[in-house]
Amino acid sequence: MIRFLLTKAVLRILIYSIKMNILLRITISICLLTSCTKFGKNVYVDGRVYNPITGEGIPNIPIRLYRNTIDSKDPLGVGSKTLETTTTDANGYYKVEHLSTPFNKVWIRLNSLDYYPIGWVDFGNQGEAGIKKGKKNHLDYQMVPYGDLILDIHNVNCTGVSDTMVFRKKWLGLTEFEGSYSTPRIGCYSYTSPFAFKVPMGMYVYEMKVTRSGVITYAYDTVVVPKTGIVTINMEY
Repeated sequence: MIRFLLTKAVLRILIYSIKMNILLRITISICLLTSCTKFGKNVYVDGRVYNPITGEGIPNIPIRLYRNTIDSKDPLGVGSKTLETTTTDANGYYKVEHLSTPFNKVWIRLNSLDYYPIGWVDFGNQGEAGIKKGKKNHLDYQMVPYGDLILDIHNVNCTGVSDTMVFRKKWLGLTEFEGSYSTPRIGCYSYTSPFAFKVPMGMYVYEMKVTRSGVITYAYDTVVVPKTGIVTINMEY
């Protein structure tokens, strides 16, 4: 009788162990499928949207987390489905979490027509950034507000109709000189634009390439475009 009870107890322990082993395997499989993380979600992204010129965070910027829609109606995954949306806080910070299926790529995107987009700091583009599931993704984005600029161009040392001037600009700290020059300004040129051009805020250097009597010289002028108000660049050559 004692041997029978022991055998029955051992059998129960064995069955319990098998059940726990199966449960553990199922749990591990689910975690592998969903890329479980300590955050409770397999998609976790945080970061900051800021102005690289001033270092200030930019508030109230809409952010969209989405995935491609691979299904019977969209086998190529051309469409997209929004998973989460959020906005940056008063200091430009944001955070978004989601539990996504393992079969779709997940992306994050932001944009605002009120700002000039420089792009994702680590991705080098202005569009979407890919999200790595099961990891803590930290993604910063840079953008700057626009300002208004008026062009005021005058040939103050005119020698005749053969004078020629072309110009290009550089956004200091963010770009090099533009690859191509403007259309030529010919002769005793004098012009002030009747309206302001919308350009990203910051300091610009304008390079003027002047040709007089076959001799080429260069002149430079700078201007700081604020995020509010209108400023004029005076190019005199």
